[in-house]
Amino acid sequence: MKNFLIIYTVLFLVTVCGFSQNTSRNRAQKEILTLLDSANFYSWSSPDYSLKFSNEAEKKSKQINFIYGIVSSLKNQASAYYIKGYTDKALKKGIEAIKICEQNNYYEGIPKIANMLGLIYTDLKKYKKAIGYFDLAIKYGKKFKLSIDIPINNKANAFYFLKEYDKSLKLHKEALKIREKNNDLSGIADCKNDIGVVYKELKQYDKAYNYIYDCFKIKTSIRDTEGIAFSSLDLADLLVLSHKPKQALKYIDIGYKMAKEMNSPRYKEMCFELYARAFSLLKDFEKAYKYQVLLSNIRDSLKNEESIKKLAEMQAKYETEKKEQALKLKTAQLEKEKIEARKRTIQRNFISIALILVIILVIIIFRNYRQKKKANYLLNEQKKQILEKNEELRLLNENLNQQNEEIKSQRDEIKKQRDSLAKQKEIIEIIHNELSKSIDYATRLQQSILQEGKILNNYFSEHFVFFKPKDKVSGDFYWWTHIEGHTIVTVADCTGHGVPGAFMSMLGISLLREIVEKEYITHPAVILRRLRKEVIKILKQKGVPGEQKDGMDMALISVNHESKTIQFSGANNPLYIITNQELNIKPTNNNKRIKIAEYGKTKLYEIKPDKMPIAIYENMKNFTMHEIQVKEGDLIYMFSDGFADQFGGPDDKKFKYGRFKKLLLKISSYPLNKQKEILDTTFEEWKGNKEQIDDVTVLGIKI
Repeated sequence: MKNFLIIYTVLFLVTVCGFSQNTSRNRAQKEILTLLDSANFYSWSSPDYSLKFSNEAEKKSKQINFIYGIVSSLKNQASAYYIKGYTDKALKKGIEAIKICEQNNYYEGIPKIANMLGLIYTDLKKYKKAIGYFDLAIKYGKKFKLSIDIPINNKANAFYFLKEYDKSLKLHKEALKIREKNNDLSGIADCKNDIGVVYKELKQYDKAYNYIYDCFKIKTSIRDTEGIAFSSLDLADLLVLSHKPKQALKYIDIGYKMAKEMNSPRYKEMCFELYARAFSLLKDFEKAYKYQVLLSNIRDSLKNEESIKKLAEMQAKYETEKKEQALKLKTAQLEKEKIEARKRTIQRNFISIALILVIILVIIIFRNYRQKKKANYLLNEQKKQILEKNEELRLLNENLNQQNEEIKSQRDEIKKQRDSLAKQKEIIEIIHNELSKSIDYATRLQQSILQEGKILNNYFSEHFVFFKPKDKVSGDFYWWTHIEGHTIVTVADCTGHGVPGAFMSMLGISLLREIVEKEYITHPAVILRRLRKEVIKILKQKGVPGEQKDGMDMALISVNHESKTIQFSGANNPLYIITNQELNIKPTNNNKRIKIAEYGKTKLYEIKPDKMPIAIYENMKNFTMHEIQVKEGDLIYMFSDGFADQFGGPDDKKFKYGRFKKLLLKISSYPLNKQKEILDTTFEEWKGNKEQIDDVTVLGIKI
């Protein structure tokens, strides 16, 4: 019985300690992942903050030997140092990450880090070192069945810079085979253009022409405006070098048309230079001089872009200051959580000590009971044993007194932490008040730029806007205007909500005004393509690993009131049309994009969008434009994903789009102001006491 009690006690203590260690490790890993998310968030907008979070994540990861956390922290540090211009530090951190991967057999983490180091060495013109790291990325990419066409293409470029054109050609063709196998048309075209450029350096103009012409045909077939521009101008350059100026003029004209469509000063500059060279070969010096003057003028205008960039930097600085305030609040919250966790640990240790003391006392009582049973046989031995037990009790009391002193010390420490927490609470309240004032100002600013209903009242019989931000300011926005006999209407959902989302929404409205109202563009697909280009340019998106994925989803229509036609293009957001007629939708060969739901005689047509955002994306194509013939009384709906994604109801599930379509069909016979009331009531009843998870916007129009 005695041995059983001792074994039970030991097992109990081991179980308590093991549970405590596992709980602490899981909590530490969650905290590390939160720090890494923060580092990624600030990677481009504020690399200093990214470094701060990455360093803290590395320190905590090393404490618990969390290899993924250590490698990810070093990779983020390398990226941040490279963005800040500290190339040596970036290389040091990247190489350290590679070594840790190798030491811990974490080879699947190597390809992205090795490819990043190769690009840095390429920028430093240390091409041989760059090639070594590209080889490393290819080796482990093959081992873990990852796509390796990117590091192969990067390696080919390094050999091109070394003027080892044969090796460059071989690698470009290897990358081409992979992209042909994956049917990546845009990637195939880019590879062929790269191969053509290498042949041009080798002065093999016929081969260069064939490859670049293949690129031109593919870019034309997929309607890639920029791809058509650069491939046509590369063809023109080859023809000028081959002393074929008349043929060159044909491709220069195509490139200039694309440059005007994109409104690209850089491509116009290339066109003017090629025009001047071609007309010089034709001995038409008057036209050659004309384009030389245009070339000089546009180069002067490009210099003025530097002042525009400075204004953008000032705006970025303002946004960074706002993010710093949010970061201070988040840091204070993290400190509060640490104190609470420490307090819980102390409480748990106190309970464990108390349990141990109880078990020890039980053991002592049991021993005393056994000894008293022997009292009738060994009285003298009993006296000795009593003296020994008294000594043990004295030592035990001393230990208990010492433990009581430790408990008092812990209690004093808790009191100090409580006082510190009170001071931090005061600081948080001050920061909260300042941040609330800034958010209130941002709310008034956002409300002032959102459109009033005057234009819609003039051109449509009825309309409503159900707009319900999650916070005071919103990442959703709606916008419309009337120009050139067309009414342009859009609803957009920007990345995030609250203050970050509001900044994106104001940027979106500002760019739409520039594109539509100042440049008189009414074609939806062109508007979205121009908007995507400007967003990528302003946010400096390059598609590199670890880059923040900011952007927006959008549905946009252009209504021709004279012909009763609607043109629609969408970036991840669809368009709903409720009608009693059979709709005529062009292009007719794209029926997979049309989905129909019915409620009695009433039909809801869902015209699906292109599955890509207004931001940089792995496969950026031109947006599709649908043309729909409508009649008087038809209903048009555009919306963000906030309504369908809201959790609630009896089972705490998402509302979902199927239920949303049925709701719109059911209320379609009501006046639009009544529809808005029903949507509001339905949303609140579904949400109940749950938190609103996102901004909500629904816009309805009656033709």
